[in-house]
Amino acid sequence: MYLIGIDAGNTSIKTNLFDTKGKVIASYATSSMRLRPRGKGFEEFDVDALGDSTYESIRETIKQANINPAEIKGVGITSFGNGLVVLDKDGSTIAPGAFSQDYRATDIVEQMIAEGKAAQVNKITKASLFAGQPGPLLRWFKDNEPHVYSKIGTILMFKDYLVYKLTNQFAADANNFGGSNLLNMETLDYSKELMDIFGVPEMYEVLPRLAKKPEEIIGEVTDEAAAKTGLLAGTPVAAGMMDVFASLVGAGATDEGTFTAVAGTWSINLAHTDKMVEGASAIMPYLNSEEYLVGSWSGASGANYEWFTRILGGNAKLEAQERGISYYEVLDELIDLVPIERTKVIYHPFVAQPSLHTEAKANFFNVDQNTTYAEFAYAVAEGVSFVHKYHIDILRNAGIKADKLRLTGGIARSKVWARIFANVLELPIEVVDCEEVGALGAAIVAGVATGVYESYEDAFANAVNVLPAVNPDASTYPLYEARYKEWYTLTEIMKLYWDKKRDNEI
Repeated sequence: MYLIGIDAGNTSIKTNLFDTKGKVIASYATSSMRLRPRGKGFEEFDVDALGDSTYESIRETIKQANINPAEIKGVGITSFGNGLVVLDKDGSTIAPGAFSQDYRATDIVEQMIAEGKAAQVNKITKASLFAGQPGPLLRWFKDNEPHVYSKIGTILMFKDYLVYKLTNQFAADANNFGGSNLLNMETLDYSKELMDIFGVPEMYEVLPRLAKKPEEIIGEVTDEAAAKTGLLAGTPVAAGMMDVFASLVGAGATDEGTFTAVAGTWSINLAHTDKMVEGASAIMPYLNSEEYLVGSWSGASGANYEWFTRILGGNAKLEAQERGISYYEVLDELIDLVPIERTKVIYHPFVAQPSLHTEAKANFFNVDQNTTYAEFAYAVAEGVSFVHKYHIDILRNAGIKADKLRLTGGIARSKVWARIFANVLELPIEVVDCEEVGALGAAIVAGVATGVYESYEDAFANAVNVLPAVNPDASTYPLYEARYKEWYTLTEIMKLYWDKKRDNEI
């Protein structure tokens, strides 16, 4: 028996075929294509093209595995939350899709904050408001492209669009929509009042069918989708969830006291609790009705490493070629050589939005003529760990117990980064022996939905292999506490400058 887990991210759409032990049997990735920005703040994609590339990804994975499609018992899909896909009532695309980093609606959000409407949204959704969420984006369409707005027949997150492409069903799940500021978190349902606050009351009537649990089966693969993917018509497709939740499930991080950090494009930090956490980025439905999934995040994690390696990584790339090793191994070696008791360089990891401020940008501080390339590389790693600490402290300060952290995302495979995270957070760091943790989470959901696993606990026992922990070194705590204090102080000072930039005072 096999399960398919699809992780549709900002940079690629990857289909993974898993066996019931969580082993990847085959996988295939296609690029996630960005459209050229048509104005400030636009981060868009071709909806139809990405839908077709998902078909390709599934088809090539099955071909590579060389298995009978009848052995695939279910399909689970996860993708980024927020952003927006709008279709007409017949399911045709009427506008480019918006990634979650799209901030064309920043002025709308700023106005909502000034008018007290953001606080009204928070009262209903228990979450922070930012420009890349569906509500502000819908208002932007209403104000700026009424010819598109008038045709909207349904609104979906990108994951839900892929489910639609496979099943021909307009549906969403409570976790994803809850994490995108579209649900009343007390009723876990849609809210007319919320649509009124966003200024888009008409949109209440076009909201898709809502699955309350990720393991709910939305529909079955249609004949048309089967012909394009190689899947068997009738294969069940689960509702799924936002990629952050899928990473928690794929990491099996459901124990009390276990936090999850996703160090990918965003700095995602998660815990589950029965508390409503003030200051959380989002509060979402969890696996059981007694608890919530709470997250604190910003677009400030692995994107910084990608930027650093692309812009400033020339010498390390040459060395990697000469030595015949991975470029990232060279960077790990350089980072490992930096004596933290002597380095002065501090890095603000704000190359992407949303961030700690709408005008925040990345900065290196304390650079002089003696600063080395290794110190720059180290400062990026440390700065990313600091922004994770910033968000995790919000959750810990709310009284949520933290005994250890499951680290996922691209940099989780680096023992050097894991050690920095352990020392900065003062927590043991655990990593799952799977490079596609989000896709594994989606596959586990499909397995629970179709009875391949009796429960999530059964799935974790069979499919999730946690590697030995990287334990923190208590002797480093004073050094990192002092450096974090400086990093935090610089952040607060820069907010004064960013305020002036936002208000056009400079």
